[in-house]
Order: sequence, then C-alpha cells, then structure tokens
Amino acid sequence: MTLRLTVEPKTATFRDLAPAAEVLLDGGLIVGPTQSFYAFMALADKPQALERIAALKAGRAIEQPFLLLIDSVPRAACYAQETGQAAKKLMDRFWPGLLTLLFTGHNGLHPLLLGKARTVGLRVEGLEIIRRLIRLVDRGLTGTSANIHKASPPTTADEVLAVFDGQVDLILDTGPTSGRASSTIVDVSGSEPWIFRQGAIPLAELESVCPDLKYS
Repeated sequence: MTLRLTVEPKTATFRDLAPAAEVLLDGGLIVGPTQSFYAFMALADKPQALERIAALKAGRAIEQPFLLLIDSVPRAACYAQETGQAAKKLMDRFWPGLLTLLFTGHNGLHPLLLGKARTVGLRVEGLEIIRRLIRLVDRGLTGTSANIHKASPPTTADEVLAVFDGQVDLILDTGPTSGRASSTIVDVSGSEPWIFRQGAIPLAELESVCPDLKYS
C-alpha cells in the first residue's frame, strides 16, 4: 500500500512535509501536486528512483527526459551550465511558473534527465508547498506527470492511486490540481532561444520578453 500523506497546502509546515522528504532522501518515489497535474517526484541524484519512474511510464521514449522542479533561480546552477541573457530574462519574468527551460546539463546527471543534446529541463514550481519540499531535501525533484505514457494526467490523488497504489512509496495529497496545460518549453542551450513545446504560456507573452524567439 502506498502511504497517503494529506496536508493543507496553504498551511503545511516543514514538519508536515517531513515524511515525504524522508522517503525521497532514502531513495524512494513519491507523487505530489504541481500547478497542472500530480507528478512522479524523485531526487535527481537517486538513480533507482528515476528508473522506477521510467518503468511506470511504460512506453515513454528514452529521448523524452524527465524535467526537474527547483525552488529558486540560484538552484538552476546545480544542474545547468551557463545561462545566457535570454534565459535570464525568461526566468525573471516567468519563474515561478509554467515555463520549462532547457539548458546544457552538467556532466554526471543521470541519462533519464538529459535530452539528445545533453540538455536538462528546469522549472521553478509555482506551488509553494513543492518549493518548500525542495528546500527541505535541498535538491531538485522530477516533475513528470504521474500517468502511464499517453494516458490522461491525473488531477487527484485518487486517480493516481487507482493506477499506482503499491507502486509508489507515498502520495502527497493536497486536493485537486488545476488541470491546466503543461508547461511551455523553451530551449535556451544554444545561441538562439527556440520554442521546443507550446504549452500554458501564450506565445505573445514569451515574445514580449524575448522578441528573437524561434520556432521549431
């Protein structure tokens, strides 16, 4: 049975989140809320937990790496190499929020976190409770939706447990998520930023900050 940890997101303390943090630090796998859906969450430096996610996401292509949720702009330096001016403008405007940026990743990151061009996807999560959890474990968490590949992403803990009860160690239940569109992804690893995936953030808003944005 998966442990269900029910908390009130607006008032949750570090003590309330301690059971989830302990599971993560022990190399376990949890499910928690994001601005859009419930997501599989494992620490970036726990390879067995990352591989458990890959197995549960049955059918997901290896070239679709897991993005990392972080709690602040400075933590990006733990996983990404240089950040250019375009990246800095986008981070200033849209983080925390539903914008994932692809950077050149540091050597040593697990292959499940790296794209074909050795890029790593980072996003400062908009939910304070998840940023607090990240601060508690002091490292980034995966944020890939908690569903079998191509199935609908779940917006409630009950939907997650209906499929994955007993296959994840803990679910952090904060009530229904918004079900909003997934994050927009912009690749800032090269000389010119370009949109890798259209998502929750309108193109006009991105272009107002980054007029030289390219399209794939």
